This record gives sequence, C-alpha cells and structure tokens, in this order.
Amino acid sequence: MIVIVLNGSINSGKTTTGRALAAILPGARFIDGDDHGIPKSVPFQQMIDRAVLWVAGQITAATEPFLVIAYPMRDSDFAMLQAACAARHARLFVATLAPPLAVALTNRGTRELDDGERARIHEMYVEGYPARAFSDIIVTNPATPQQTATMLARRIARL
Repeated sequence: MIVIVLNGSINSGKTTTGRALAAILPGARFIDGDDHGIPKSVPFQQMIDRAVLWVAGQITAATEPFLVIAYPMRDSDFAMLQAACAARHARLFVATLAPPLAVALTNRGTRELDDGERARIHEMYVEGYPARAFSDIIVTNPATPQQTATMLARRIARL
C-alpha cells in the first residue's frame, strides 16, 4: 500500500488535486481530512488532534493499494501517520502543495474564502505548512490540479 498525503494550507488545492490523483491511480481511494465528522463545537486544537487520529484509523483499516489523503500536517501529525503506515508496512509519500501566498488567498473554483479562512491561511504559511521538512516533494508552481495530479502520479509510479 502507498499512502499519499497532500499537505498544505487551506485553499492550497489538496482536495481538488487529491480527487484528481485518486482518479488516476488504480484502485485508489480519496480521503478528505475534513470529513472526520467531529462537531464544529469541539475546541479547534482538540478537533485537529481528533482528526489526525481519524486519518490514522483510515490508514489502519484500508484495503486499497493507494490511499490519497488531503490533510494539512504538523510534525506530530506526520509522526502519527508515519507510525500508522509502518504498522501496515505501507509507504508514506507526502506531497506538499505550496502555491504562492497570493494564490492561496484567492477565491478559486467554487470556494469563497471568508475572513477567518484568510487569517488561518496567513497563520499556516507562518507556521511552515508550505515547507515541511518531511515532504517528499514540495509543489510550488500554480499548475492546475489535474496537471499536479498527473505529475504526482508519475512520481509515485517510480516508487
């Protein structure tokens, strides 16, 4: 099994690229890290901690040859997902999507950012989400999600 995590800030293209990548890879399943089902009333930090546990559980239960996961990772999240992959003898591949900040702050597709999301994008850039040391690849060019997915699929095929 190969687990591909698309890391990056809010609005970096993780979900759209992830769906496109899962459509290319044979037998792949896409997991949106935002689909964890944790109520919005849960304090933010607790929600993040519980969400990464949910993602790790998805890796543990998976039967597909490829999992494509859209999830912004901190160093502690990477360690947890790396351990979940190791327990499954799965390869973890992290692709960080890091468009220029001005691009991440732009309404794209059908998504309209609110002020809170714009503020969080700024915070995520300051916190280093676009340049995580654990990344296997950092994608900085603002290519289309389909182009990025195709490039990543080629890279993954060489693993």
